[in-house]
Order: sequence, then structure tokens, then C-alpha cells
Amino acid sequence: MPKRSFDLETYYRHTMSQELARKESRLSQYACNSYAQQIAMLEILQKFADPEDEEDLQILKEILIEVGSALWIMQASELTNLGLRLGSPIKEASLKGRK
Repeated sequence: MPKRSFDLETYYRHTMSQELARKESRLSQYACNSYAQQIAMLEILQKFADPEDEEDLQILKEILIEVGSALWIMQASELTNLGLRLGSPIKEASLKGRK
């Protein structure tokens, strides 16, 4: 069986995105979401909102996260949709132990 070539650029891009997701976990709610900009605006509004409005803004944000993800998936490629439908174990890339 032929050995797969190792694409270093893809590997680094993948590990950098994983590291960014670890450091800035809130960014994951924007990924693959058609309403990412609106969700970010709600995040800012929540910081300055009156306490009685915070719950309503949180509900709106959850709606936008859910609907925005669905819209993004609808626009994604057939392969992306098949992968989502079928599922597959994904091995997480790690730089631990590499020199």
C-alpha cells in the first residue's frame, strides 16, 4: 500500500486553527455560521445591555447560532454534507513529540 504524502502546510493550518480554538473558545460559535457577524454584534450588545435584557439577547444569539449553522450547511458542498451525514472518526493533529 503506498504511503500517503504528508502535506505540511495543511497540517500546520489545521493545528493553528485547533490552537486558536483552544485559546479563544468563543470563536467556535462563528465558524461555519452564516450569521457570524450578527452573533458577534449580539456579543457586544450583551456586554452593555441592562440585566433584564440579557436573557432575551442570549435566546436570540442561540437562535442565530442554530439557524446560521443550518444555513451554512445547506450551502456547503455535497462532500461536506455527506461527511456530516455519515460521520467519520477524525484524528486530531498534534505537534506533541515532534521536533
